Amino acid sequence: MPQTLPGHSPGDHARDNYPVTGGPDAAGSNEYLETFLSLSSQYAEAKLYLSRLNTQTEVARPVRGNHRLTFFRQLDVIESLELPYAWHQDENRDALGAARRAARDALRHWKADWIELYQDADQELVRIKQQRPRGPYLKHALALNIRPLMHDLIGFHLTGRDLYAKQARQNLAGIMHQLNVNGCLRLQQFLSCLIEDTNEGPAVLD
Repeated sequence: MPQTLPGHSPGDHARDNYPVTGGPDAAGSNEYLETFLSLSSQYAEAKLYLSRLNTQTEVARPVRGNHRLTFFRQLDVIESLELPYAWHQDENRDALGAARRAARDALRHWKADWIELYQDADQELVRIKQQRPRGPYLKHALALNIRPLMHDLIGFHLTGRDLYAKQARQNLAGIMHQLNVNGCLRLQQFLSCLIEDTNEGPAVLD
């Protein structure tokens, strides 16, 4: 039976032999917290990637007479190719280029006045996707918030399910604020146009 030091209770002895976990490490840093945030970020991206494994990653065939639906099908291909776990820029360069050309062509027939806005917004989105978590608490990259929004907007048009449109609006204000803070004004404007366009109904029903 272990001896108890003067001024200590048996419970004190037990605490001395079993380190406390779940808080800052002995040096007073936030090592465990930073590790947790890093893993959470990776999990969120992996979960979204797995949910889209079956998405076609080649240029989608145009839908005759429905350029609006064709545009969102191309956005779906682009988003799939640019997911972090699948984004190998050298390998996907040709496929991404073809999908973007097809998206612009569909947009030219559907909303010609959006083409320049779309190209500017796409460039800002690519830069955002290349960012990584940063700072002492591994603040989530903005892309982690935008991806679900894009997924919902695209899902609404490809499936016709209103749930996607509702989900797209839930965190819209926060995302728009972040885009404004980061100076991504063209992407902010383009997403606003896409949200407004959901009022016309899903493209798959055109």
